[in-house]
Order: sequence, then C-alpha cells, then structure tokens
Amino acid sequence: MAVDLTRVQPPLKVYPPKANQFILKIIRLLTPFWLRWQCGIKQIETRYIDRLVEATEKFQNGKARYMLAFRHPTTDDPFAMLYLLAYAVPEQAREMGIKLTTKPHSGFVYDRGISLWAGDYINWLFPALGGISIFRGKLDRPALNLMRQQITNGDVPLSMAPEGGTNGKSEAVAELEPGIAQIGFWATEDLVKAGRTEEMLIIPVGIQYEYAADAWGKIDQTIAMIEKECGISKPAITEDNRYQRLYDLGGYLVQWVSDYYKAFYGNYFKSDAAPTTDDLAISLQDLADRILSVAEMNFGIKAKGTPVDRCRRLEQAGWDRIFRNDIENIQNLSEVERGFADQLALEASYSNWHMRIAESIIGVTSNYVRQHPSPTRYVEVLKLMWSVLKRITDRNPESIFKKDPNFGDRKLIISVAPPLSVSERLEEYQSSRMAAKECTRKLTEEIQNSLKNLIIPSVI
Repeated sequence: MAVDLTRVQPPLKVYPPKANQFILKIIRLLTPFWLRWQCGIKQIETRYIDRLVEATEKFQNGKARYMLAFRHPTTDDPFAMLYLLAYAVPEQAREMGIKLTTKPHSGFVYDRGISLWAGDYINWLFPALGGISIFRGKLDRPALNLMRQQITNGDVPLSMAPEGGTNGKSEAVAELEPGIAQIGFWATEDLVKAGRTEEMLIIPVGIQYEYAADAWGKIDQTIAMIEKECGISKPAITEDNRYQRLYDLGGYLVQWVSDYYKAFYGNYFKSDAAPTTDDLAISLQDLADRILSVAEMNFGIKAKGTPVDRCRRLEQAGWDRIFRNDIENIQNLSEVERGFADQLALEASYSNWHMRIAESIIGVTSNYVRQHPSPTRYVEVLKLMWSVLKRITDRNPESIFKKDPNFGDRKLIISVAPPLSVSERLEEYQSSRMAAKECTRKLTEEIQNSLKNLIIPSVI
C-alpha cells in the first residue's frame, strides 16, 4: 500500500542489511528473465570484464578490497549489476582459467525513500540482498558506518552509484557526488589502522542502453502526441524536421512553465527578469532555479550548491515534516494536534511537488540529441520530457502521461574500467586537510572520466 504523503506519518524505519542466501539465489535465477521480459533487454554486451575478474580474485584471496562505482541512467541498472556479478564475471573467470571461491555479489547503497514509490516489499528484499539504505539529504552517520564496515570487513564488496540518482542519459555522465571517493579514503584508513595490507580499489562500471532503428516510428508518434496535448498543430514529422520539432516542443514547454511560475509565484524570486535568450540550455537552467526557489521559500531553505544538492535538501526537509521523529506516537495525537500535523505534511508534499518537477527538468539538456541524433538519445530526452509532464499532471487520473510510452527493445552494454587505487593516494590525503579535500576532488574527477571513457556512441 502506498504511503499517504499528505498526512503525518511515523518516522521512516531503517532496515539493516541481513543477507539471505536463499532469496539471493532466487533473484539471480530470475535476473536474465526479468531483464528480457520486464526491462525489454534482448541483447547484452559486456566489455573488459577481465578487470573485475582479477579484482574479485584478489578480493577473495585477501589481497584487495574494492567498491564498484556504477553508472545510473535508469532504474533498471541494479538488474544490470546483478547480471554482471552473477553471470558475466563467472563466465569470464572460466574463460581465463581463474577459479573463484564463491559466486561474486556485492552489497549496495540505496535511497531510503525508494519504498515510498516502489512498494513496501523493498523493505525486506533489499536488506536481504545486502542493501544499505541511506538518507540522501542529510549526514546519515549510521548508514556511513555500515558502509565502512561492509567495505572493510564484509564478505562481499560494496556498489554505489556516484551520480546519486538516475540521470536518464546513457551517453552522458551527470556530475558525481564526492561520497564514494570520501568513503574510499575513510575505508582505506580503517584498513591501515587495523594493520591490514589489502589494497583499496574503486572500480568504475559503465551501464548504457541502446535502442534499435525501429524506434523511430514510436519517437515520431510520441513527439506528435505531446504536441497535441499542448495544443500545437503541425504537419507530419519527417526525418528532416524531426530534431527541430523536438527542440521547438522543448522550447514551448519551457516557456509555458516559466510564464506560469512568473505569473503565480513571482514573489518567490529575487527578480522577475528571466534571461532573454534563444538558448534552450540557459532557459532550462533558469526555469529549474525558479521552481526550486518556490519550494525553498516554502521550507525556509537558502539555495546552496548544485541543483541536485538543492533537490536532496528539499526532499529531506519534506520528509522531516511528514515522517515525524519528534512525535513519539502519532496515534496518541489529539484531534487538533493531528490536524496541524496533517496540514504540515500536506504543505510539505505540495512544496516537494515543485522540487520533483525541477528534478526532472534538470536532466533535460538542449544539445544531447543534436550532438548525436540517434534513436537512443531521442528516446531518452523524450522520456525525461514525459516524466516532467507526468509529474505536472499526476493528479489527473485520465492523463495520457500516466502510462509511459514503449519504445521497443533495448541492448544493454556493461563495461568495466581499470581499477583506481585509493591506497596509492592515502599518504597525500593524510598530509593536510586541504590535501584531503583536493585528493577527494581529484579521485571523484578520475571516476567521472573513467565512466565517460566507457561510453560507446550509438552506431545508429
């Protein structure tokens, strides 16, 4: 049953990881079928898996510890990681003549709020698979401690998505959060303090998806469908005008939403003057900033950091008002107390409605398709655009945006980059606070560059 986020709720429970080998075995068996029939992935290509085989052998022989830093373009990525560890790595190990002592697996980090939209089953399934939940919008020390323990003492490595959330684009890496690099250094220090000699590694893993040429028909149909819902009447889409139609549609939506926010939320902005430009990228950035300002004003939060940072803080502010840690038992609230608590939750939910729209807009870029007009990039931009409209119309049960369009089968490509040694950087990291900050920044940048280098441009 979905949680009613418009009413006060008890605090979000934290479910510690408790691996269940039986459940893991069942999930492993189901993964290839799930990828094929639920995710529409009919072909899987793997690259440089030998790098992960060698690291896994070192891990199992007590010579190294490692974390996997994987790309996160879609919500299907965890199943791709399961396939990588349960099928691709053992197969590559057999080809290399390497005998692994156990079938590879990894613990993983996930957002504590996933169960709010995916379902309550997440609360028992993910911990059973070794998942560690974390609150993304605040310093979650208990989760960080669990992660450090897993990295240094766990039977399996730990996987993290340094992009923080899905960015919707297979061929563009979002700005990485520094968390995985920082935790890597902390874990390396833990190993040294314990007198252990294992090398600490971070291994970037690329995940991308590719749509086939037969997606063009559905792409054109979706563009025309959104145009129609926006009241735009145009002739049939052709190969020559397809990109311009997509660009014009994006420009229309940005202008319409921007005018709406200026008309009804103008007092939330420092200035009513939006940049006068035909550059859709600048307009998108300004619109996201304006929408986030509405939610921040409602919560009394100052704008700070990247748009993604702002979204995470707003999300946490909303949860703090909905899932009340300061109320011992919401069942004991008087009618008046509950009325105020429900109203606060309702206002928080509506404030974060703005944040969710901005969150989707942040992923839309104006040049992603123009750089390489493949079916994959068209589909991914249209999906991001669709998610914006879905959130805007989420209270309309008859909206066409309730059901996501199906663009056909996909190909999954999983690639492994050369491991990055954290241990080699530890001495410099420990030399001063400034050096620690710079080492964390540089390692994060290297992870990002490694993930970028794994991307294969679509051939279609």
